[in-house]
Amino acid sequence: MTLPAEFTAEGIEAADAEPFRPWASFLESGEPYRSLLKHNPWLRVPRPEEPLEWGQGWYYDTTVASKHPYWADRGLPTPTKDLRRLRQDLWTWGFCLIEDGLSKAQTETLRDRVAEQAAAERSIGIAHVSPAQQHVWALVNKGDAFLGCLEMIPEAVQAGLLIEKLLDEALGRGWNHLSFIANISFPGCHPQGLHQDQGFLAPLLPVEGPVLVNTVYILQDVDEVNGGTLLIPGSHRRNGTDGEYYGPLPPCINLEAPAGTVLLLEGRVFHGGAVNRSDGLRYIITNSLVKNWIRQQENFTLTISPDVLAKLSDKALMRCGFQSTSTRGMVEGYGYTGNGRAGDPNGAIRHVRELMDRGEYRYLRALDTRDAARSRAEDFGLGRIQRAHETHRGERYLELLARCEDTQDRGKSRTSMTTSVGVEGLEPPTTSL
Repeated sequence: MTLPAEFTAEGIEAADAEPFRPWASFLESGEPYRSLLKHNPWLRVPRPEEPLEWGQGWYYDTTVASKHPYWADRGLPTPTKDLRRLRQDLWTWGFCLIEDGLSKAQTETLRDRVAEQAAAERSIGIAHVSPAQQHVWALVNKGDAFLGCLEMIPEAVQAGLLIEKLLDEALGRGWNHLSFIANISFPGCHPQGLHQDQGFLAPLLPVEGPVLVNTVYILQDVDEVNGGTLLIPGSHRRNGTDGEYYGPLPPCINLEAPAGTVLLLEGRVFHGGAVNRSDGLRYIITNSLVKNWIRQQENFTLTISPDVLAKLSDKALMRCGFQSTSTRGMVEGYGYTGNGRAGDPNGAIRHVRELMDRGEYRYLRALDTRDAARSRAEDFGLGRIQRAHETHRGERYLELLARCEDTQDRGKSRTSMTTSVGVEGLEPPTTSL
């Protein structure tokens, strides 16, 4: 095969001498971190082997807002149950604190389960540990206590309905879980570098609103001693000039909040794990929520174990990415007619997972006319799911299908498509659209 000269490596290299690169300056800008560190050198992250320095003005050397000379009188968020104030705090400062978002019993249940799981993973030698924290990933599989937390039902998170209201307002309805993990700061840990949780968009930094909101369940009192999260209030808004995203920023604070508080932190706020200067472990759970077009950090469709999959509600499945549409999450085209809403049978990816878990999912591979003559729809996972669950394959669908075929094949195809085929374990839909 002879390629046109313009399509060869040499031809492309020759044409590449053209200096016009319309997106290069944007993609290579290094923003928002380039301007952030340029104007705020005190945000430099210490290397893991580097000793921490106190009294030198580094970002991790700070205190809680109520004790901070810069922040003490600026009206920063404090825990409240008032929706109007929570909404205003989240808009103005980029975070809000829900007072008693977890009851005392709910807090204790979650903390005990996190502590036990984290200790077991350390003992086995499979724990995820960095210089800053231990992470316990995939909480969805690690105890029923976490499932209610994931679904935000009041029985597990008493402020669940209020949290969902604020998330709907910030992200729009139909958001997904990005990840669901526990973060455990240990005595003498290093600080994380300050970052934006939606930094995966960089150098994109929307000014209109966040694409991520982190819901943080605080399982014990936190402050500047035991590693209350570092954050810069108001840093969700750009303050740079001349094309830079950020100029000089105000100092960090440590989060101060009692056990049972729920922190909502929008994805553009600069924050990070703090130094734990106590002699005990500090436990929090972070449940990050994102707009549903964002690829999830935790691949829930693979992570969730079969027994847990069977327990999850339609709402939880939707938020974990098990509802597909024409723009995301399809399997062999299944889901193209899905609406993305909880329980929609035209895009319920759980049916694919269940067949795969049983070893009964046969992929649709390359076919020819001989394969078509000796194959049936129910021979394939896609066909079984279509016939058992999709509701859009009614008369209108058959009419459109017939138009796609040669005249001599129309009658045969129409007859075969309207024949009821029983598939063991799956029932055909009772309604059609």
